[in-house]
Amino acid sequence: AFERAKSEREPQLVTLVGVPGIGKSRLVAELFKITDADEEIISWRQGRSLPYGERVSFWALGEIVKAHAGILESDDTATAEEKLVAMVETLSEDEQEREWLARHTRPLVGLEGGERTEREEAFAAWRRLLEAAAEQRPLILVFEDLHWADDGLLDFVDHLADWATTVPLLIVGTARPELLD
Repeated sequence: AFERAKSEREPQLVTLVGVPGIGKSRLVAELFKITDADEEIISWRQGRSLPYGERVSFWALGEIVKAHAGILESDDTATAEEKLVAMVETLSEDEQEREWLARHTRPLVGLEGGERTEREEAFAAWRRLLEAAAEQRPLILVFEDLHWADDGLLDFVDHLADWATTVPLLIVGTARPELLD
């Protein structure tokens, strides 16, 4: 699926579903080894859905964006904002698009000032951000424990797989069978 994503520049979605201990994480680790050994530089971003807590709807996506921006949990607000702006500047040359991307991405990385918008608008911005990252180099996104994800994140993963275009993007999800329920 990753080779197809690269050669056809068409996003691919792979979901690994199985009971705990069957080897989902092992398969993801093997994929990482293969891509890490590749001569081409490949961006690997990973996020995990949490089983509990408030305001964790898009936690896994937030982890992915934070990793891409280099934002650490120990960063203060000003440092996180600087890193977010720097990431967006590398992903887009258009000033209006950069502001749009940053505005919709702030809430994902825990920064205030991100305005509440319609879900479709936020999804479009997040998709564009990830497409821009994949335009620079092949991108693998791993969403772990999707059985704990709420409908919002699941809808975004579907949206990304359905609407992202002409970029080498592999989306991998891992889940227990409860996801299918």
